[in-house]
Amino acid sequence: RTKLYIGCTLVGNVDSAAVYRRYISVASIALLLALPVACAGPEAEKAIFVARETTPTKAQQSDGQFDTSTTSEPKPSDQNANQETDTAPTTEAVTPSITTTTFETRPWTLLAGGDVLLDRTEPEGIDPFDKVEPGLDSAEVAIVNLEMAITERGEPYDKEFVFRAPGSAALTLAGAGIDVVSIANNHILDYGPEGLSDTISVLDEVGILRPGAGSNNAQAYAPRVMTLGNGVRIAFVAATAVVPGGFAATAERPGVADAKWAIPRVLAAVRAAAASNDVVVVSVHWGIERETCPNQDQRDLAAELIEAGASLILGHHPHVLQPIETFDRTVIAYSLGNFAWHPRYGITGDTGVLEITFDGPYIEGYRFHPHVLDYRGGATPILSGERYDRIVDVIEGRCEQHDPQPPTTTEVLDDPALAATPS
Repeated sequence: RTKLYIGCTLVGNVDSAAVYRRYISVASIALLLALPVACAGPEAEKAIFVARETTPTKAQQSDGQFDTSTTSEPKPSDQNANQETDTAPTTEAVTPSITTTTFETRPWTLLAGGDVLLDRTEPEGIDPFDKVEPGLDSAEVAIVNLEMAITERGEPYDKEFVFRAPGSAALTLAGAGIDVVSIANNHILDYGPEGLSDTISVLDEVGILRPGAGSNNAQAYAPRVMTLGNGVRIAFVAATAVVPGGFAATAERPGVADAKWAIPRVLAAVRAAAASNDVVVVSVHWGIERETCPNQDQRDLAAELIEAGASLILGHHPHVLQPIETFDRTVIAYSLGNFAWHPRYGITGDTGVLEITFDGPYIEGYRFHPHVLDYRGGATPILSGERYDRIVDVIEGRCEQHDPQPPTTTEVLDDPALAATPS
């Protein structure tokens, strides 16, 4: 279901000084052409100069271009104010010449998915992305949240659930067409600094950008920048509001960018990214698990990120879908759910692909493609049915009716879809 909340490219602000300079230039040329005629006496033909400008408008072109035209009538080539002639002057029709200036559009697409966990699929040689539509490799940029470490080293963190996958998982991500992974979450340090270091190293080896964590706080908060073939510069900033003890990066300690206790630093990173790049994509780990509606903390932080310069906000952690909203040209996806996870057959298995269309630095619109997790834990597209309708409800903001009740301990133990791991 397409929701093009922007129907056309918005017109930019008018450069008043440039407009005035153009008018002065036209008037000066007209005056210079008129002076010789005025001096030639009453029998000379009056000079004709017509300048008519059209307002630039965007047109749909199959080759990705649109035209604006300036039409003018030049002075007659045989006009000579300093030469006497016996032939009475006549007025001849002047055929307008059309000068066409071509402005190239720069369309490109970003695909986004939610939480990715490959701790089971990777050892079994399963590709959980092979059924995703549209394919992640079909877009200029594809981004997900990496909810695990990629390592075989390190000691597990002292908590209930810790996740990791072998080094080959990086090849699976790259082979699927994923260009960027957020590593700002509450599982990237499940196997300590060694696990984080291995994750960063192997992602760098396969060419995947990994904002949101690093060997110190400067690395964790630093935007990661990609330049597309059309010249568009995209900066990625990632941070997490879910911060286990010891996970936050410091000047001397590896860790994640902290969007819970260090929000001003996250906002400073977004402002810095916006100052020197065309598009700023912010990935945020936030919210409450299994709640289908965003809370006020999410909305408040989203507003601050937009004010700082975010073009697109991608959320995760609730392990269910949450609404997609827009503010001006900024799209906010509060939670994109579980994208590759352990098998899920209820609401925690509802997922999808968010497709954002851009023209240069501007978002033109978006489309959400509903998927569900299959028996392998991979995303599979659906086109109808109760789960499809539920996905559409949540994405379009009718989320309260689908907010699941917290299960009791007995229900968790009896439900295989909920017992083995968190959502």
